[in-house]
Amino acid sequence: MENWKIILERWLQSPFLSQDEKNILFNTSSASLRPLFQSPLSFGTAGLRGIAALGPGGVNRFTITQAALAFGRFLLSSQGERARQKGICLCRDCRLSSPGLAQAAQQAFTSLGIPVHFFIDPRPTPELSFAVIHTGAAGGMNITSSHNTKEYNGCKLYSHTGAQLTDEECAAVSQEMARTCLPCALPEGDPSLVIPLGEETDKAYLDALVQDVPPVSLPEDRARLRIVYTPLHGVGGLLLPRLLKEQGFTDVHCVSSQMTPDGSFPTAPSPNPENPETFHLALEEARRVGAHLIIATDPDADRVAFQVLHQGEYHSLSGHQSGSLLTDFLLSARSDQTLSSPSPLVIKSIVTTKLASDIAQNHGASCIDTFTGFKHMAPLACQLEQEGKGRCVIAFEEAIGCMIGSHCRDKDGLAAALAFCHLAAGLLAKGQTPLDRLEQLFADFGWYLEDAFSLSFSGDDAQARMAQTMERLRQNPPHTLGTTPVSRWRDYQSGLCHCLTENETKPLSLRGADMVYYELANGAALAIRPSGTEPKIKCYLLAHSHGQTQAMEQLAMLRQAVPLLLNKGPAPA
Repeated sequence: MENWKIILERWLQSPFLSQDEKNILFNTSSASLRPLFQSPLSFGTAGLRGIAALGPGGVNRFTITQAALAFGRFLLSSQGERARQKGICLCRDCRLSSPGLAQAAQQAFTSLGIPVHFFIDPRPTPELSFAVIHTGAAGGMNITSSHNTKEYNGCKLYSHTGAQLTDEECAAVSQEMARTCLPCALPEGDPSLVIPLGEETDKAYLDALVQDVPPVSLPEDRARLRIVYTPLHGVGGLLLPRLLKEQGFTDVHCVSSQMTPDGSFPTAPSPNPENPETFHLALEEARRVGAHLIIATDPDADRVAFQVLHQGEYHSLSGHQSGSLLTDFLLSARSDQTLSSPSPLVIKSIVTTKLASDIAQNHGASCIDTFTGFKHMAPLACQLEQEGKGRCVIAFEEAIGCMIGSHCRDKDGLAAALAFCHLAAGLLAKGQTPLDRLEQLFADFGWYLEDAFSLSFSGDDAQARMAQTMERLRQNPPHTLGTTPVSRWRDYQSGLCHCLTENETKPLSLRGADMVYYELANGAALAIRPSGTEPKIKCYLLAHSHGQTQAMEQLAMLRQAVPLLLNKGPAPA
């Protein structure tokens, strides 16, 4: 591997960099430059993502051009002339560098003779997925970094199905990327191949979205539900208030200071609605107006989180909880409407609550587990539907991502928000809240409680030490966690389940992911995997017991046991 300083010097001497860009590199510290020039961008859980900065490991006009050229060539090799006939859809979010990066991608695609269906203004990621399906395009690219802080940017790539590329497809694009040396001359492209997308596509997207969300609440109940909404300076505010009002949710109060798309995120420096602290301005507005429900979407509006008013206080719902409530709601609505086949399917990630499985079974639906990320869940939904094995009603994961129906093949914060409003309106009419319904589900199926935390690794050997940790967990699996025996453990890399109580090994239906999963004798479980984008090992704690106290005790035990298992200090609070 070339020394990073040699690569840096190549960039500094390149005729393709402007003098301003070279000055930026000259004035940047070695500590900041090293990670940007030591390793190239690589695909993680959702596309390419990194610091918006110069270098092969940063997100800049050269690396986005490299990715767009590689993706375009991949589409041409896999789909032939269809790619030039159908084109590609291109979108961007509100990040400060996104307009320039989208322009670079547009020029790269059209230089290959591929037409570009281009969103003139920023739009939600799920609308990009919808547009691929709607236009019949060969693929799609969105310039976005989802919920990361303002320093980041990246891109997500989509196949002709509207789903993100699979791991195998990402590997093929990576091979193509390696053939373009950086920095490179940027293609001029062909402006005549650009097809603008705008209001007509917005309307088609919203119309299709509505078809996937059963309008089971009564109009008068929708009008009674008082909602506060914030897009956290992202693009959700461009469409979600309009969608809600068109569907009869007229009592919507928006957080005015966070409505304008702004990639500097001035009032939400960490714009991730999964963290309850991002709700602080929305909570102020909710208390002022007496809202029943608070909705927050992340900057590209593919993820959504909720807080609900319950007994005079606002309570955050985790992705496990909101996803389970939506699963119950959508399957109940389907049953109430006596819809015929195909059979309903629920898809979730392995590390997501098993409450969803109980709910699905109770409604006569199948619940299928797969690996983390919608690049696994959405293609699985497509495959099962094509094979005639049912229709995916909902797919969700614990990280507040939810895909409803088939209008798009990625998580959609707008669709989940609309469905949750119908759910909340129906409960309000009965004098109940979503937390009341959740407790009813716990009474039926036992208390499911979940938690998660990450343990960070630092230094040049961080990745190596993470790999060593995962290997040790496989070679020396624990027989107990705390004082509770491990009954079986799954190694999703080898695809084997080791049953300790029966002293036998069985094959798993899934394999190929760097994850271990320990099942405890008391019903609790622990999953551990390295992050796909950061030097962290992620730990997922799942408790299940007939009572709340016992489930809380299981979680407390796991919080103490996991850091000891990983030879780290106490778990983060």
